[in-house]
Amino acid sequence: MANDYQSNVNKKLLKSFVKGMESSTVLMNTVSKQLVNDFDPSTDGDYGQVAMKRPAQYVPQRTTDGDMSSASANPIRVGKVQAEVSNYATVYLENTQVEEALEADQLDELIKPAAEDLVIELESELASFMVKNAALKTGDPDQAIDQWAHVAEAGALFKEIGVPAGKMYAALSNYDQVALADVQTSLGVNPNVNEAWAGAVVRERFAGFNQVLTSNNLPEITLGNDLTGITLAATPSATYTGYKDTYRMTLSITGLTATTGTITAGTNIKITGRNIVNMRNRKTIMKGGAPVPISLTVLEDATADGSGNATISVSGAAIYETGVNGAFNTVASALTSGDAIVIDGTVSTTYRPALAYHEGFVGMGSVVLPKLHATDSMIVNHKGVSIRVHKFSDGVANKNRYRFDVLPTFACFNPFWGQQLFGQA
Repeated sequence: MANDYQSNVNKKLLKSFVKGMESSTVLMNTVSKQLVNDFDPSTDGDYGQVAMKRPAQYVPQRTTDGDMSSASANPIRVGKVQAEVSNYATVYLENTQVEEALEADQLDELIKPAAEDLVIELESELASFMVKNAALKTGDPDQAIDQWAHVAEAGALFKEIGVPAGKMYAALSNYDQVALADVQTSLGVNPNVNEAWAGAVVRERFAGFNQVLTSNNLPEITLGNDLTGITLAATPSATYTGYKDTYRMTLSITGLTATTGTITAGTNIKITGRNIVNMRNRKTIMKGGAPVPISLTVLEDATADGSGNATISVSGAAIYETGVNGAFNTVASALTSGDAIVIDGTVSTTYRPALAYHEGFVGMGSVVLPKLHATDSMIVNHKGVSIRVHKFSDGVANKNRYRFDVLPTFACFNPFWGQQLFGQA
């Protein structure tokens, strides 16, 4: 019996497409995913149009007799995580009825490349979002990752900073893997995982990381043309209330070259003298007997005005409050006008940072898309990703056309749970 394309083809297409996606994902497997139903398309997906709750934290108090009558009560301050909706990711196909009949028993082979290419597009965008939103940095951009100790350094910082229980990952470039190959230990990859994941795992259970992976979707960042002499031009707010919904700061800086000085997205900055703390016990993090300065990552390119000033948006917030209000502190003292900004690396140089992150660092979701009015339109929600297949025809050209759509969303739950990772001298 001939295939009934009018009733069956979309189900078959979606089944093959999902199979192709599942066998190709790597980074998408390591982050939180959820569906978004209450999205207003009129907002164009601007940052903040989608939100999720951020968990509360509290400061324990110590007393000799347990009498709390004169103590300050912990305020309940629950923030929300703002997210952004990206552009549609679409694979558009067409074929003639004759080609359709010939390929009907080979849908997996026909559709798998489409799913793989869509995954590459989505994972590249996810990786770029992660690099720009990772507040922390380990290592020096001018040094290659060529020792496992460089990866372990990132794991140590996570432990010191108080990253919560959960899975942790490191994602390296394939050439980083080559540099580490001579000291690679035996692996233990689950034979039931997808083929892309199995091929990406370099090492398991190392320095606190559940898996060390490779990815060819890591983005490049190019530093600006000014790296030295930059300071804060104003004192920013240091309260949790000011940042609880975004964990992003707006900083006024000065010391750039007038008119032409640039600082670029993905650039990690350190604030001299403002030291990062463990975010659960609020103790200053020490390395080699010295405190570790807080670092933040620039989200968007900025160029200096005629006075060498600029305003930058950064991922990560330097929060400092006293008493029970200090539950969310990230620094041992507040940022102040005149604080020096340090940027590691070489001017106008392009780098490809590796990533180290906790599973709670970022989330990737997708908007549940409506069905279209056409011959056939179908939605499948697979592991937090909403995929729509839509069939339509061109009767004049005697062709059937198909499109697969995903509308991704991205959110950063806590920028301090992510690191740009480089080698060390």
